[in-house]
Amino acid sequence: MTKDAKIDQSALKTQHNTRSQAHPTFLFVGDPVNLCRANLQLPVPLQMDHCHIYDLAHHLKDRPDPDIVLSFAITPLFDCLELAQYLWTKGFRGRQRILGANLPAPGMICAEVRMSCPGLDFAVFDPSELRRI
Repeated sequence: MTKDAKIDQSALKTQHNTRSQAHPTFLFVGDPVNLCRANLQLPVPLQMDHCHIYDLAHHLKDRPDPDIVLSFAITPLFDCLELAQYLWTKGFRGRQRILGANLPAPGMICAEVRMSCPGLDFAVFDPSELRRI
């Protein structure tokens, strides 16, 4: 399922990908109901695909890598480290971001993922980052 939204092309540019610079792609991994409940305050509207963790291999097989993969740090089915390890072993070259402004120790989470998956661009999602893409 895709949320229909327009991307502010002047605010968004990809740096790691050779495909069209005007339309970065976002993939939310997890339950889309939880994404809606999170009520993200984004500075620009996004076009975002989503898939459940058990559909990720099929989803990525049929499409080019997304520019940014978003997920929550912990879900009932997976955590961000498991997702990072999967993306890293598949050679993912985009960015992985976790949602969670109220995480108690985001630095510890990021350090653990970066140690397990060297070279993976991983961080806590900051909506202002969308202005710098």
